[in-house]
Amino acid sequence: MSRLLSRKVLLPTLIIIAIIVIFSLLVPPVVLPAIEIAPEVVFHLFGFPVTNTLIASWIAMIVLLLLAYFATRNMSLVPKGLQNVMEWVLELIYGLVESVAGPKWAPKFFPIVTTIFLYIIIANWTGILPFYGSIGWLHEAHEGATGYQIKEISEGLALITRQPAEHGHGYILVPFLRSAATDVNMPLALALTSVFMTQYFGIRALGLRYFSKFIHVDFRHGAFEGFVNMFVGLLELVSEFAKIISFTFRLFGNIFAGEVLLGVLAFLIPYIVSLPFYGLELFVGFVQALVFMMLSTVFFTMATLGHEEGGHAE
Repeated sequence: MSRLLSRKVLLPTLIIIAIIVIFSLLVPPVVLPAIEIAPEVVFHLFGFPVTNTLIASWIAMIVLLLLAYFATRNMSLVPKGLQNVMEWVLELIYGLVESVAGPKWAPKFFPIVTTIFLYIIIANWTGILPFYGSIGWLHEAHEGATGYQIKEISEGLALITRQPAEHGHGYILVPFLRSAATDVNMPLALALTSVFMTQYFGIRALGLRYFSKFIHVDFRHGAFEGFVNMFVGLLELVSEFAKIISFTFRLFGNIFAGEVLLGVLAFLIPYIVSLPFYGLELFVGFVQALVFMMLSTVFFTMATLGHEEGGHAE
């Protein structure tokens, strides 16, 4: 029985390994991509540089708008199709927001945090599509970058090879599309939006009393306690700026690292073995969107509480 089982497992495994080896030898090799932190400029529009990450951001927004349009085009009391799916998703999100913010503030937080969630997850998931990072212009390699040789097949048709060119020569691929979150400006813009809305909801709930947690001058209970309160207020102010940094580099770092991982894996073991990591990136993209949404909800909620209430809530 054990021999039969081992044959059933071993034989398909050997066949799969043989297919991977043969496939890797027959198909054109994958070139190690030029890893650049800054987004590449694809073209200029009225003198304004349009980067590949900016185009990816537009695509994510268009997908989100189309999703909203087709989900609400033929709405009915008994939902079906895309309307049913979107209602189910929005009900789940609303339940999460209400469990944190409560029934009073959930309707006010919900549109903002849901938009952030849907935009991030669409941007992350579209960023791992096959034509992201793989189709673009060929530019001469700049100083310090590894350029690759071009093998001309016929007039107007060439193949970029795996062999690095000599220093100062060769070409690199500047992709038309690159995941939006790999440009630090996109996570930074979302982080600034989240922190700005935190202050807005705090002022809306508490009025000018909201600023007392940043500037707390009270020496009625002694000089020592007064200076401690001032120091705590300073820490609260610093923490607001720390939120921007945390939000930005958590999202940017995870998505950029995933893009580099997929590129390097495709270079080392092309086409097949790297496929499971696409599933990992789908999960990471979802988690990052969920974390950004939930942290924004928590910060909004904490801002609406009084200083004493906030201390107890923490």
